[in-house]
Amino acid sequence: NDIPRSAASHTVSPSPPLSSISEDGASAIATEPQSCEKIHSLKETNTTDAFHNAVLSELAIDGEWPFQVCVAPYFLLLGRSILSILAEPNRPFRIWCKNNNALDSEGASADASPLEISSIIGANFAAAAKHLSGAILWNARAIVAHRRLISTRRDDDDGQACPTLWDEAEGMFSRCLAAFCDNQEPVFGDEHRDAHVASEVMLEWGLAQHHFRKLGRGKASFNKALSISKLEVEVTGAEGKRTKYQQKATAQYLVRARPLSQSTMHQNEEDSVSKKKENIENQMIKHDDVSDDALLMEKIKFEEQDDNVHYNLSIRDQSILLALCLDVKNDNPMDGLTGEQMSGYLARVLNQHDDWMVYATALLERAWLECERTHGRERAILQIQALADQHSNRLTLTQSTFKSVEEDSAPAQDRLRNLHGIVYPPRWDMLRDLAERYAKLGVVSSAAEIFEELELWDEVVECYRIAGKESKAVEVVRARLAEKETPRMYAALGDLTKDPQCFERSLDLSNGKFYDAHVALGKFYFDKGELRRALKHFLEGLEIKPLMPAVWFRVGTISMQLGEWDTALRAFTEVVQQEPEEGDAWANVAAIHMHRKNPAEAYPALIESLKQSRGNWRVWVSKLYTCIDLKKFDEAIQTCTELLSLKARKASSGEIPTPEEKCIRAIIRGALQNYHDARTTKDGAALDSSKRTLARVRQLLDKMKSSMSDAWIYEVSAYFNEEMGRREDVFNDLMKEYRVLQSMNRWEDDPVKISHMTNLVKEIFSHHNSEGTKESLVKCKLLIKGVTKKIIGACCDSEPPKEVAELEKLLLDLEKIMPSNAK
Repeated sequence: NDIPRSAASHTVSPSPPLSSISEDGASAIATEPQSCEKIHSLKETNTTDAFHNAVLSELAIDGEWPFQVCVAPYFLLLGRSILSILAEPNRPFRIWCKNNNALDSEGASADASPLEISSIIGANFAAAAKHLSGAILWNARAIVAHRRLISTRRDDDDGQACPTLWDEAEGMFSRCLAAFCDNQEPVFGDEHRDAHVASEVMLEWGLAQHHFRKLGRGKASFNKALSISKLEVEVTGAEGKRTKYQQKATAQYLVRARPLSQSTMHQNEEDSVSKKKENIENQMIKHDDVSDDALLMEKIKFEEQDDNVHYNLSIRDQSILLALCLDVKNDNPMDGLTGEQMSGYLARVLNQHDDWMVYATALLERAWLECERTHGRERAILQIQALADQHSNRLTLTQSTFKSVEEDSAPAQDRLRNLHGIVYPPRWDMLRDLAERYAKLGVVSSAAEIFEELELWDEVVECYRIAGKESKAVEVVRARLAEKETPRMYAALGDLTKDPQCFERSLDLSNGKFYDAHVALGKFYFDKGELRRALKHFLEGLEIKPLMPAVWFRVGTISMQLGEWDTALRAFTEVVQQEPEEGDAWANVAAIHMHRKNPAEAYPALIESLKQSRGNWRVWVSKLYTCIDLKKFDEAIQTCTELLSLKARKASSGEIPTPEEKCIRAIIRGALQNYHDARTTKDGAALDSSKRTLARVRQLLDKMKSSMSDAWIYEVSAYFNEEMGRREDVFNDLMKEYRVLQSMNRWEDDPVKISHMTNLVKEIFSHHNSEGTKESLVKCKLLIKGVTKKIIGACCDSEPPKEVAELEKLLLDLEKIMPSNAK
């Protein structure tokens, strides 16, 4: 967490007064003779920018970068290193010295190797560390602090960020719960202390789920902490007045809380209660401080005096109430009812002024709530500003005197004592929240200044863009780079100037661990058409931060263009594992399997894709080919029907193709083959199934004939009806095909169409010949003569095609048949 500079500015000797510290937090010489010693600021401990960035690169995890403006991050790195070893002392030890004379351990022989001595030392350390019962809890707290240091966008954080940290936190808290909460034996030999620690651990486990944004956000853990603490909470209503000029009391939300045990405070908590409760209450920005015309009262005045009296709660109990308030916020939509529920919990905590940070957390949560209301929004913004300012030595609007900095603030030990049991954010996170709220209200210049202080350059650029000051953003970034080089600032400059050298420098400063720079270079080279270089940077970025489905999708498309099918399949597989509802990724997985002639693997991917995007005709076409390859003819028919329906429904149906001729022929051949095989094997079930398939084929052909007028569809239909023994339907299909061919412009000049027409006339002749009536034969004669005449007429002076001779032979055969038939 962000340790206030005022709180940590000390030396071994007693600290000089804070008035000796300049407004910008830099060290200054005190004016008093006895305090002429230079104040040491934590910010000065960042000896070099390179060291600061190196520490941040070590704290970066899963591609997420810590807040650049955090003070002394090496304290967290050091704490994580020490506490992780204390919590898990059996982890392998490194050989920490190569000088044998420097290594000595009880039980080691004189000629023992460094490795043997190191093993003995490690075993002794592990045995001693097992007696540190609180090491696992402090390690879990350090993990949560590490997560809160990571800079993630709220909109992008869906609970999947920092999975490595979450696995570590979950494992460590499970050990804490087993040791302090689920243990049936007394842990400390004091029932009250055991309950106190158990409820605190359960509360912190719930807050860990909240900070990691996990499903449920700690609701179950908060309820368990409430049960363990033996705190009785009653949610009810009572008549009271909320506004100054309200004459009639109305129903108000009321939370009654009292401890069931008589000893509500642990001794340590009693010692931590501030002696200056009025200073704690001074943190509150009152309605009258904002406007002389404020309507709302600071507290609801209930009609019954008993409702205005509250039991004294311990710090732990107040923290649980705040957690329950978070539970209400997380579990319900932001409507009026939720606001009333939260107000009741917060009002109950604000009735006590026992702890600086608990009271500040209640004020902060109330400000978040009031930002959603019209009457309280102005006070809420000012309240957040005041809470952010009080962790700084600067003189501000809400902290306008050195007295407010020196005397009216709690010392560091008071602020940090209960920090792990509340949701109070680090200062930079609070400032980001404040800037975001300013931006939503349209105060973009003030928001840009705060974002600039936090080095959130994407937000700075966006604010200046809205304000019409794009060039200002470039100037700001360059000015900050002149003072201090950081990976994030170079990446921001690269986004503004489109200069890849800025991203390269960002990677140099971060030891290659700044994910955004890798992705930005990948996009840069992709836009230039240098696909291999783009792919290299995308993959390097994904090694740092693998849970990025959009980048994996880009990798997959690039790999398909480069013909790297294994990489493409891996990329799209990652996408569908992280985002199962990404239909296009499923379709691309299927496309890769189809390219590899593996329809069995493509089929399930196509099914998943169509679950997400049934309107994608390309996926339906792919499914059609796959079903034919797998001989799933019923599904192929259904796919054809769906394509026809899509074409009929969509306005842009011109780009949706009708099922191809080869696909329809394959379906018909397959369906007929299954029917003949079932008849041969005399398999009743297979025969019934094949008959149903043939019925669906006929329905499909009828639908296609009603929606299209291509010649081939009638030819295919005639073939199908011929196989099914429907002679009359065959003749109707042949004549419709003949009319379609005749309607084609200049068909007589195309040798392919002439051949097609000749074969069709032969089939029509065969049908008339089998019918044998004079009327039928006369119609056939006229048809053949008309076709022959049109072909000869198109030849002019050239040699007529061979099909003319075939048609003339049909006429001779017809002439031989007609006289005998006429008799």
